[in-house]
Amino acid sequence: MKAIIMAGGEGSRLRPLTCDLPKPMVPVMNIPIMEHIINLLKKHGITEIGVTLMYLPQKIKDYFGNGSHFGVNIQYFTEDVPLGTAGSVKNAGDFLDETFIVISGDSLTDMDITKAIEFHREKKSKATIVLTRVDVPLEYGVVITDKNGTITGFLEKPSWGEVFSDTVNTGTYILEPEIMDYLEQGKKTDFSQDLFPLLLEKKEPMFGYVMSGYWCDIGDLQTYLQAHYDVLDGKVKINTTLTEVKKGIWVGSGSIIDSHATLNAPCVIGDNCRIGSGAVIDSYSVLGSNNVVEDESTIKRSVLWNGNYIEYGSEIRGAILCNKINLKHYARIFENAVVGDNCVINERAIIKPNIRIWPQKTVDPLAIVDRNIIWGSKHSKTIFGENGLSGIINVDISPEFATRLGAAYGSIFKKGSKVIVSSTTSNSARMFKHAFISGMLSVGVEVFNMSSLLTPISRHAISFLAVEGGIHIKLSDDNPNKLRVDFMDAKGASISRVMERKIENAFFREDFKRCSGEEISRLNNITDFKNYYVRSILNEIDTDAIRNSSPKVCIVSPSDFVISIVVPMLTDIGCKVASFSSSNLNEIDTIVDEIKTNDANFAAFIDSNGETLVLVDKNGKIVKDDLFLSLTSLISFKSNPSSKVVVPITAPSIIETMAEKYNGKVVRTKTSPQAVMEQMLNNNLFKNKENMDQFLLNFDALAGLIKILEFLCVKNTTLSDILKEIPDFYVSKKKIFCPWELKGRVMRTLITEKDSEKVELLDGVKFILENGWALVLPDADLPLCRIYSEGESPSVADMISEKYLEKIKRIINS
Repeated sequence: MKAIIMAGGEGSRLRPLTCDLPKPMVPVMNIPIMEHIINLLKKHGITEIGVTLMYLPQKIKDYFGNGSHFGVNIQYFTEDVPLGTAGSVKNAGDFLDETFIVISGDSLTDMDITKAIEFHREKKSKATIVLTRVDVPLEYGVVITDKNGTITGFLEKPSWGEVFSDTVNTGTYILEPEIMDYLEQGKKTDFSQDLFPLLLEKKEPMFGYVMSGYWCDIGDLQTYLQAHYDVLDGKVKINTTLTEVKKGIWVGSGSIIDSHATLNAPCVIGDNCRIGSGAVIDSYSVLGSNNVVEDESTIKRSVLWNGNYIEYGSEIRGAILCNKINLKHYARIFENAVVGDNCVINERAIIKPNIRIWPQKTVDPLAIVDRNIIWGSKHSKTIFGENGLSGIINVDISPEFATRLGAAYGSIFKKGSKVIVSSTTSNSARMFKHAFISGMLSVGVEVFNMSSLLTPISRHAISFLAVEGGIHIKLSDDNPNKLRVDFMDAKGASISRVMERKIENAFFREDFKRCSGEEISRLNNITDFKNYYVRSILNEIDTDAIRNSSPKVCIVSPSDFVISIVVPMLTDIGCKVASFSSSNLNEIDTIVDEIKTNDANFAAFIDSNGETLVLVDKNGKIVKDDLFLSLTSLISFKSNPSSKVVVPITAPSIIETMAEKYNGKVVRTKTSPQAVMEQMLNNNLFKNKENMDQFLLNFDALAGLIKILEFLCVKNTTLSDILKEIPDFYVSKKKIFCPWELKGRVMRTLITEKDSEKVELLDGVKFILENGWALVLPDADLPLCRIYSEGESPSVADMISEKYLEKIKRIINS
């Protein structure tokens, strides 16, 4: 007799076990389910086996090969499109030239196949369905037979009112080859729904054989665990190569178990495992090969596949871990949780019951995971990074994420508070915006829904409308599939870290202040706010000075929306404007050609969000980053002698030199834009024009450009000339890989081992040297340390950077 093993199942209900593995390859007691089926067939003398494949077929072929290693002969039949249970067997029609058995490759059983075949032959049946009795048949196909075993009816997944029998279809059939004539080649056909009702209608002899013994359809994660418990309880007989070292305790070859470890029967430990001192492998636990369980860790009623590393003090309770998972110190995983391949669960993280984590994910230290982690690459106890919140669209940032986030954000305000929500013109940003708004409305916040805007216009709207805060959603400049979300306070500045933590706490605890239906506020739609913004900016400048000079400017931007706002605004105040769309600031030759062709004074590159302004003068000199900050500082000093400028700690020291010349003052802050904004706007916006001007120059590309044009026209100078007033400076910016767990040691060692340098600890560690300075700053989002330095020449700046790079390397490698 021949056999067909149906092994095309995707096993979607078993995910994440089956994310990268076909269901028949999922291990039970450290052996693929399908291998148990092959062993059963071989035990009953069936060695000619066909295997039908569909999902990840190569995984099965690579493991079983031609079957010789397992004492059988295997032929494979792969479906290009789904053919159904009967259609897949028809696909193997040439192989089936005698009575054959069809059996599922993803169920666990020790049925007596020989007795079933004898029953089939005794009844002269054309099709025999192997049946079993179950207490709750609702999830199975019920088969109704008479006293003789003749099948009289079928019922797929009945309701309780339709349960006429407790005998269900096991998916195992003994068939005569002629029944294949009822099937059409290449057509999707199912045994239970199509073929068997047809045979019943044609009055072909068809019988049901009620098996004795064990059968389990491993259809979901709970039955997967239960199958292991049943094996350990002796309810099913399977082959194993493990040695029973003690009653109910099986251990594979090469495994090392510390004498102070505790093993409680029944349990299984595979090959080449290492169990540390004080570790507990409790009853009903199954470990695969090459697992390391460090001291004081405990595993109870859990299944671990291969190559996992369980660090000191971790706890696993009734969970499933796939392959190559690293649980850091004191991580805890609770009942019915499942962790996919190659995940890292960091120190003291908690995976709550019933959580599923897909492969290749990282869970941050101390995180509490209370939702499935399917998309994205990381679960963090934080949602804000160094520069706000960002993520891949529909992966890290999905509509359901946006709704939760909106409810969390709204929960930090009193009911009835007002906020604005805006986005760019991108469809994905608008999708996020509408989902976010729904969350905020649900907690009783009144929302102003702004039409397509730029980030600076949204900041301005907060002050103009006198609301308590707002968010703006935009596409990332470096990745069109990535969204960035700016959260702003009542001044229009980025929110503080304290506010971020409040939002994070509400988000992860789901501590939402839901309101009743009658308390839900209205949604206010505002469609033309950019016109208010433009008028407000122009009301604050000397437009006559600009009109009298009639400057010529080239506008460059990757965003047509930006250009559509800037060009009319400049034209209205007497500028002559040429514009073109480009996302590549490196095309300096093209930009310089445009400046010369239009006889322009300079070119202004504005990013797609209207935040970043880069200038290019007639000579092709690019004014950005530190040079741009130096320019805006000089403009502030010359416009308002004795004024104060706010700059990050990484800014070049020539800003102090310029401040001394104009009797000004420099206030240095932490490096984050939020810290700089907060310092600039520490007074009411409309009462402190000096700080407001500096804010606009550095964080509003549109208003900043107008302010620079005003300055050049009032002072009757050019960009090239004003740049000559900025002293030369030489800075170096480098980075070095630094594991998260070593960052603290690096910083501590640098401080304690300093030579005669003066040290500042405002942000990172800044070393003041005779010929310059160096700042070592751990990156908040990446396993990096960044080194900023300034010297009296480029070579000196580089030499200073290299000095601290070498120090960090030595500390990391020590």
